[in-house]
Amino acid sequence: MKHKIYNIVILGTFLLASCTDLGVNEDTGSMPDSDEFNAEAILSLRAEQSPDNVVTMTFTHGEGQQTRDIYLQATKPAESNIIIDFSCTDNDFVKQYSEQTGIEYKLLPAAYYHFQKGNYIDMQRGAVESEVNTLTVSAKTSIGDILEPGRYLLPIVGTSLTEELSDSTVLVDVTVRESYTDPDGYELYTGEDMFTVFYLNTTEYDPRLANDMILEIYDSKSNSYSHSGIGNIVNLRTASVGYDSSTGKVSVTPSADLRYVLEHYAERIQPVQDSGRKVCICIEGGGQGIGFCNFTDAQIDDFVASVRRLVDTYPIDGINLWDRNTGYDRAAENGFPEMNTTSYPKLIKALREALGPDRLLTLVDYEDPTEYFWDTAATDGIEVGQYIDYAWSGYCSENEPVQIVDPWHQGMSPVSELHPRKPIAGLDAKYYGCIHATWYTGEDTAQSEKISDWVRNGYKQSGISVFYDIRSNRQDKFEGSIWANPAYVLDMLEINDYFQIGISVGRLLNPPDPNNPSWNQYDKWVKDW
Repeated sequence: MKHKIYNIVILGTFLLASCTDLGVNEDTGSMPDSDEFNAEAILSLRAEQSPDNVVTMTFTHGEGQQTRDIYLQATKPAESNIIIDFSCTDNDFVKQYSEQTGIEYKLLPAAYYHFQKGNYIDMQRGAVESEVNTLTVSAKTSIGDILEPGRYLLPIVGTSLTEELSDSTVLVDVTVRESYTDPDGYELYTGEDMFTVFYLNTTEYDPRLANDMILEIYDSKSNSYSHSGIGNIVNLRTASVGYDSSTGKVSVTPSADLRYVLEHYAERIQPVQDSGRKVCICIEGGGQGIGFCNFTDAQIDDFVASVRRLVDTYPIDGINLWDRNTGYDRAAENGFPEMNTTSYPKLIKALREALGPDRLLTLVDYEDPTEYFWDTAATDGIEVGQYIDYAWSGYCSENEPVQIVDPWHQGMSPVSELHPRKPIAGLDAKYYGCIHATWYTGEDTAQSEKISDWVRNGYKQSGISVFYDIRSNRQDKFEGSIWANPAYVLDMLEINDYFQIGISVGRLLNPPDPNNPSWNQYDKWVKDW
């Protein structure tokens, strides 16, 4: 399986204001009108996915590297070949920029960056856009030298002997951070017997809520307490399938709140990754009738390219696919193909190839879109399980008790009769999460004692449990309920006969503010943007 992830951050600081349609897109400027076409060509040096030409990269000390494509753009076809040389060593520029911003920058040393095609870029006669020259920035050199914590600036200034550039400078703003340390020394639990997956709704919470999900474990044998972090994977909601009616192309479209969180990656996401948790983006249907199960081959290519741009721009750890709310019943009336059984498997295979082995690709097993994944005759011979890292049940509702969706023990009590499933072809049972729980008001609604029966019957083959959506300690109907947190499931999974498990709520309480007499202890990590 593919579990090794590198902690790298690259973020276009002002992308939010510039990209109103998609979180990441290919917008490189408007086509010129007739007057502009007849005018002299305007040349600009550009950085991919950075309309303001400011590229922000954040690294953990001694870890990772990241790339960004630099290219030349013109408002009309070039009348001759153009060569632009790069200068990147202007200490005076760095000093002036530091004074303007109030941030103390150092010039990024040359040992920590290089251009794939040398310190220049050329555009051929007749082109409106050059081929890209890829910039690579590393936190560590090939001989082991490490870039020290601090703030660095790489000004890339383009010059030409024959042409004048309208935009001649790309700024690469590099932050090197110390590694995250849990304030209480609580390490993330990583044993296979307890692998927890969270969903987090960015319309309500900051992702850093995940870091405060701490188990308090009482060992009755030794009469002692210990604490462990949970949430091995944190899936941020939500992104959806976007459709452009003018081109027929599809793409991944982050919600406004998710886009904001991504734009503030270093502050809101990287601490979660630094804790050892893997942060992924959950992609769902867009409600228009087009989705994973009825993409054309060309649309699969478009969507995969869009996902690749997303993960290259924001260094998240992977993608979670949950085909729900797509509206396939509206497909025909909106001019889309009907659902088929080959599109989704082909998409999964293509995504794995595009994401590579170091990013997670996970799948939610839910209703019609995945119910045939056991049948390779239906999936055009593709064993979906060979291309994903994990899968889990998508059946969770506060209106029905915890469902044990166990494809390997279907028909056995207490496995769910409401949601029968078959094993995904090519997927080992230890990588499938049979329990997906939500937040309940009491044991009468949760009925989680069924989980103990499932374990004692010898059916448990996986330590994976999934929780939708995690919450803070909020002053609402869930306050004080022991069933309103993951501990009620984890305790029933009987990880150890001597353990009693609960959530340590101390980390979920806001610290007292002596200057605020109306201070209360609720809503830590609630959305503040």
